[in-house]
Amino acid sequence: MASIEPLKSVTITVAQESIQIRTDLPDAELNDIVENINHRFERSAKFQMDNRKRMALLAVELMSEIMELRKQLGRAKNYYDQMEKEVQNLTLLLDEGVDNIEQL
Repeated sequence: MASIEPLKSVTITVAQESIQIRTDLPDAELNDIVENINHRFERSAKFQMDNRKRMALLAVELMSEIMELRKQLGRAKNYYDQMEKEVQNLTLLLDEGVDNIEQL
């Protein structure tokens, strides 16, 4: 059984705001996430919007990516399910062929 990591309290700085969160993510993974968000947030500085609007824009962008990934995952699952059925069909055909050979 997989062990569940305890939540730790950490302070991160995202979009020029320090916030305290509780997480079970490893430090390296959390740092990658924070760096990615901050990079995207800084990219939107050229739009000369206040930080709230920039964060809202970033949230929409990230959610759009998540939705696209969910669609891709759904397509991959359908493909996997279809391949699983094909493998079962091929296994049945192979079993029938082996049975026919044994009867000869």
